[in-house]
Amino acid sequence: MGAEKLDEDFSFPKGNVDMNSSIKNFAMPLIFLVALLFSLFFCSIISYDTKAFLYALSLSIKEGMIFLLPFVIFSLVFCSIIKLGASALKYVLIIIPLVCCSNFLNTLISYFVSFSFSEFNFVADVNKSANCELIPNFELSVKPLITNDFALISGIVLGLIFYISSRNYSQKISAYLSYFSKYFFKILIPIMPFFIIGTTLKLQHDNMLSTIFEKYLSIMLIFLCSAYSYVILQYIIFSNFKIKKANQYLKNVFPAGVTAFGSMSSAAALPISLKAAEQNVKNKVNANIAIPSTVNIHLVGDCFFIPMTAIAIIHSFGIDGPTFSTYMIFALHFILAKFAVAAVPGGGILVMLPIMQKYLGFSSDMLAISTALYILFDPFITACNVVGNGSFAILFDKITNKLFVENTK
Repeated sequence: MGAEKLDEDFSFPKGNVDMNSSIKNFAMPLIFLVALLFSLFFCSIISYDTKAFLYALSLSIKEGMIFLLPFVIFSLVFCSIIKLGASALKYVLIIIPLVCCSNFLNTLISYFVSFSFSEFNFVADVNKSANCELIPNFELSVKPLITNDFALISGIVLGLIFYISSRNYSQKISAYLSYFSKYFFKILIPIMPFFIIGTTLKLQHDNMLSTIFEKYLSIMLIFLCSAYSYVILQYIIFSNFKIKKANQYLKNVFPAGVTAFGSMSSAAALPISLKAAEQNVKNKVNANIAIPSTVNIHLVGDCFFIPMTAIAIIHSFGIDGPTFSTYMIFALHFILAKFAVAAVPGGGILVMLPIMQKYLGFSSDMLAISTALYILFDPFITACNVVGNGSFAILFDKITNKLFVENTK
């Protein structure tokens, strides 16, 4: 298989990102921030009935997301299998184990870093009074028709079956499923501010929000120090401890990280990430494979932030943290779910909500806090994801250059 074929299969648009697209990407976190600040500062003057309605609307959006999520997961996984196909099988056999090992290691490190949380007192002011609790004035309850796990596995299996049995037919199905998932997120993103407003009003009305952010700022600092130090260390190691070379790696990937920070989307930063990876690797073909293939599934920032905040939230409700065995069960499902995460604002937490609910015993309030924190700190998380994917591309390049020497000539 020649480099030309791989470039055709895996390359993405290069060059400058469209100015209008960039403006929209950078406006998105501002809109989310405005929604958050609106709820924070105007909660006291909004009537109880209005807040109850907005909170009910927020819960309805969440129910709708969880109901449709298995179909989105199936669509994303099925389309990925069809896109990669047999031509990239040998590379996939390297990428998938590497991604799983990396995500597992990151999630495991996050667990041990969480031991430092014992130094912080989360419980004191977080428990809310039942007298001031905001109750939604209507409820929409719909159970998913299939589980996320079943959607993930069936997407892989059916994707392989359809690709092998009928390549043309599988391409048509993939196109329809891609259309569905694309418009799911196209509709979801504009209504996310309403989800944020309802969730934030609930937390603020229950006298939880200000305490939460005050308490969890320490978690954010721990996340920044641990996750970014870990990623920088990877660049140093992959440069064979040559600091000048490591600095050049980081300099190349810096614009991609800034784009990810502003857009809160790994997908928005994809063209710039690809260009940076091509500068950092020996074989550009490997960059064309590694970056697009891992943009949704290799998320260093998520693997650090979500488990860390989950454990912190558990402590904040006066509950003992998960045992190591319980956490390992959660971690395995967490890693599998990474294959169904969409690289859009808030995409990382949406897939994880049912997993945290099932395996960590999260209540609706705990899920709301987790979602609010993720959205608030999403720029930092996404930037870490993109910079981490840049280091992954270097590792992938080093391994494939040794295994497939003929492709590097």
